[in-house]
Amino acid sequence: MIKILHYGLSSNRGGIETYLYKVYSEIDRSKFHFDFIDMTANKPCFFKEFSKMGSHFYKITPRKESILKYQMELNKLFKENKPDIFHCHLNTLSDITPVLIALKHNCKVIVHSRSSQAPKSVITKILHSLNSLRIPKNKITKIAVSKKAGIWLFGKNSDYHVINNGIDIAKFSYNKDMRKKWRDKLKFQDDLVIGHVGGLVEVKNHEFLLKVFNEILKLKHNAKLLLIGDGPLKNNLLERINEMGLANKVILLGSREDVSDILNAMDLFIFPSIYEGFGSAILEAQTSGLPCLISESIPSDVVIADDCIQKSLEEDAKEWALKAIELSNEKKRSKGQEIIEEQGYSVETEIKKIEKIYTTI
Repeated sequence: MIKILHYGLSSNRGGIETYLYKVYSEIDRSKFHFDFIDMTANKPCFFKEFSKMGSHFYKITPRKESILKYQMELNKLFKENKPDIFHCHLNTLSDITPVLIALKHNCKVIVHSRSSQAPKSVITKILHSLNSLRIPKNKITKIAVSKKAGIWLFGKNSDYHVINNGIDIAKFSYNKDMRKKWRDKLKFQDDLVIGHVGGLVEVKNHEFLLKVFNEILKLKHNAKLLLIGDGPLKNNLLERINEMGLANKVILLGSREDVSDILNAMDLFIFPSIYEGFGSAILEAQTSGLPCLISESIPSDVVIADDCIQKSLEEDAKEWALKAIELSNEKKRSKGQEIIEEQGYSVETEIKKIEKIYTTI
């Protein structure tokens, strides 16, 4: 059995967490075993689910609390537990300490690029630039969720594997009965339902989404905005919704495990992120047959269906609204599941790729 230790799991349900749960649920667990480094204040996302599948969580003091403890505990972990592979999921190279320590203990290392840009922090950007020169790229296996994410973390001329976040196609396929169930439950009648799935964090650009929706309302009075996700900016978002007089038009459902069901209730998916590593939520929306309006900042790898349109964030909210209404006028739900499967984005395909990498290295 190959023992893989993962780094990058947080307490929030994001792309990394969803991907790891999806992979470990489907991978051959008689051949591959997942354990996790845990630096959360309480418990990481999917703690119960991973524990039931036999995973162990190694508690490590976060770097921001004590650099010395952080380094000592990581050294002890690799020395005593000797994982076969260290799979490190990173958005930036601002901290490569775990990678260097794993290599020091002769552990095979995978660095998995999860983003295509750094947050606004100047310090993060400086550390990322410095560490891009320090990280021994010839000693690690490089993976990225998209070409853009690969270039961001490893450089233009670097060799890396692209493994997109595959999805359960059957689960996210459009279901007419499920649409009726959720539209009845949420009291949508002939409403035009605009949807978004994503954490309530700055990069998802909810402020702009609200402005676009406000412009849509001027043209389509029966529009509703359905938001799925949770995060640190929830209170700020609620405040803005009230300020804009949208309280009876915006529905927040929080973090959900039944996203695949609720997508059926939507008529259009808008995703104006400032940047993304890939954008799995867009892939899920397309599988459900939803027309999608997304920002040009998102890697084009995720654009599969003809009715998935990218638009610049430099264009104003009114232009986005006009395009959104144009897309929503197509009443027929596209055969999204067929298109996604043809392009090889099924979770089964992606798991075969990661299994091959684990076995090869």
